[in-house]
Amino acid sequence: MKAQQEVTDIIPAMKRGKINSYSPEDIRRWGVARFLQATTVNEPFFGVFPDFTEAENEAMDALLAEGDKGGV
Repeated sequence: MKAQQEVTDIIPAMKRGKINSYSPEDIRRWGVARFLQATTVNEPFFGVFPDFTEAENEAMDALLAEGDKGGV
């Protein structure tokens, strides 16, 4: 029965460009660890900002990577 619950109890994916909200009851039902694993970003975001110099882009990438690790 537990395997059937995992298949039918899917955590909805985050939608790009939309506000995503999950009710506390759903998060408790899914489990916080499972919810965070399904909804958090696991790789750093590296973007190119056209108005920045190459040095400023590298500094921004370093700050974003540090923030993704919880350092900022």
